Amino acid sequence: MRREKAMKVSGRTNTERSLIFAGSGKFRLIFSLFVLTALGSCALAQETAPDYSQEKADYWYKRGLESTGTGDFDDALQSFSKAIQIDPENAAIWNGKALALRSLYFSKHNPNSYNESLKAFDEAIRLYGEALQSNSHDANTWYYKGLALSDKAALMQSGESLNITGIEHDITGYYEDAIKAYEEAIKINPQYLTAWKNKGNVLYSLAKYNESVQAYEQAIEIDQKYALAWFGKGLALSKLGRYDEAVKAYDQAIENAPDNEVLWYNKGIALCSQGKYDAAIKCFDQAVKLNQSFAKAWNGKGVAFKALGFETEANAAFARARYLASNT
Repeated sequence: MRREKAMKVSGRTNTERSLIFAGSGKFRLIFSLFVLTALGSCALAQETAPDYSQEKADYWYKRGLESTGTGDFDDALQSFSKAIQIDPENAAIWNGKALALRSLYFSKHNPNSYNESLKAFDEAIRLYGEALQSNSHDANTWYYKGLALSDKAALMQSGESLNITGIEHDITGYYEDAIKAYEEAIKINPQYLTAWKNKGNVLYSLAKYNESVQAYEQAIEIDQKYALAWFGKGLALSKLGRYDEAVKAYDQAIENAPDNEVLWYNKGIALCSQGKYDAAIKCFDQAVKLNQSFAKAWNGKGVAFKALGFETEANAAFARARYLASNT
């Protein structure tokens, strides 16, 4: 259990960094991790030399995290699999493997990776449950169980692209179980910032937008500078048609994360919904300035220009959006 807890500490901040920066009022599932410290990089550079740490699960676990962070999902999967061979009862490692497989599915659209990811999530959930039977007062374990449940449900939602049918009820059940897990974590630690935010994410996924806003507000009450919570609140408010409030929420998110193009994009979408096309174009321009390959932002510019009657500018923006979309 000590080893598992040590691994969770690393996974917590990495997972937190990855979640919700997404487009057009919808959470995309992008697993992006911090690159580990120079110490970890040094160990990798010397992997050809005998190293006792390679016999330890945490070495391969950290390597899996690093490889995931750099986009080398095949190496990440191999690393997590080696860690599991050494420590097969570690929930955090199984969760890492599930996320690596999920990333392979998203990048390569491989149905086998999809199915294997679901199985790995199941094993992580089972192991977190066993840990809670031994100690039901561990807020972190409840949190990570909730995260595994919600990640699995979100992956299942993406299965629509594989024409998988009959899973809608299961998705809802996993999301509801995730909310219960986050609530248990919050009972133990009412200041659990990411548990409040993730509860908001799940409520958003269930289209419970008013409740989602309330959860995000609880997170914001704990940390006024929490850009992810402000962003989630903006998305939920937009779904409720409360665009003025959504723009204000996006402004708060941008104040704390000004270099994130998706925040500018979503602010632009909310402004378009209010008919404020000139202001929206400025937001889309900023999004494109930060990421010139952001197809959705170019498309947003096209929509706004067309609404203003600038057909030439609109067509140019739409053409750029189509080009970028076809090359991604």
